[in-house]
Amino acid sequence: MAYSDEKALKGHIASKKYNNIYVLFGNEKYLVKHYTSLLIKKVAGDTPDEFAFHEFTKEVDLQNLSVAIGTVAFTSPCNCVVVYDYDINKLVKDDFDDLKTVALNVPDTTVLIFSYPTLDTSVKTSEENKKGKFKPFCDAVVKAKGEVFELSERDAVALEHQLAKWADKQGKKLSLPVASKIIYYCGTNLQTLKNELDKLIAFTGDREEIDIKDVERIVVKKLEARIFDLMDFVILGNLDKAYSLLNKLFELREDPRTIVRLLGTAYIDIYRARVTNESGGNMNDTADFFKYGKRAWVLNKSKTKAEKLSTNAIRRSMAEILDLSAKLNTITLNEEAEVEKLIAKLTLIAKEELMYA
Repeated sequence: MAYSDEKALKGHIASKKYNNIYVLFGNEKYLVKHYTSLLIKKVAGDTPDEFAFHEFTKEVDLQNLSVAIGTVAFTSPCNCVVVYDYDINKLVKDDFDDLKTVALNVPDTTVLIFSYPTLDTSVKTSEENKKGKFKPFCDAVVKAKGEVFELSERDAVALEHQLAKWADKQGKKLSLPVASKIIYYCGTNLQTLKNELDKLIAFTGDREEIDIKDVERIVVKKLEARIFDLMDFVILGNLDKAYSLLNKLFELREDPRTIVRLLGTAYIDIYRARVTNESGGNMNDTADFFKYGKRAWVLNKSKTKAEKLSTNAIRRSMAEILDLSAKLNTITLNEEAEVEKLIAKLTLIAKEELMYA
């Protein structure tokens, strides 16, 4: 069953027509926290009445929850009950049935909110999916005319505008290309992006605009972004800079196997971008076919790298990466030394094949 999204939740809150039961979850935890706080504020006010506002965290006694739900609000418009990170998947059948009985029979004078600002509600295997109770609970809430909102990560364009909006509220100018660079370095997690933007705002002081030099100096890059930088040095044949960055990764105690895996992923992205470009295809179609989701922007970044390598160079490089990956999983090696050799091989291949790109 499909659930409502962020846009629908915005409209619902703006309508001021509230329901008796809500479930807010999703992989973008920042948005779950944000909208839970906003919903509470709209329902219970800026300063909730202590007799008509009840919070439960993780460990929930169903009897106490039932009592809280049944509380009559005398000095407030309604009674508000919030349950955070309740792991419904772990409930035995009897407790799950009791929860549905309690939660799906909320009186008109109460608003019940189940919020998941930290707990991962997804299932990892098909077997867990069979035993999972979170989705059946959400489906039951929808059937009971409640509201279930799944808050997913935003795409790159929406994130760029969000960063620019946050910066503007702090009296700073942030262009969309600079915002794009922050996302490129940090990924799509909103909380991480907000933290990095706060650092940039503090660093720039009285200066009006955040520029690319500020981003390069202050923003902490994710490993994936550092691998992209490493790829640039390899493709350009700059072995000294490639080794310098690789040594920094080792100093940061990054796992050599993870570096090899991400290098492999990067070359696959480049190969897909190359084939798409040569065939006259559309990058968005390729991203959809291979289920890139919010990582679709990676293909567009990879397109530039693909233009500097021949198809043969990409295939040879992928073969070297696969060979080392297999060795690392079967025999004991000096892993850092082997990764250094790999970088040398990839740089040599790029140099040899550059004229055919």
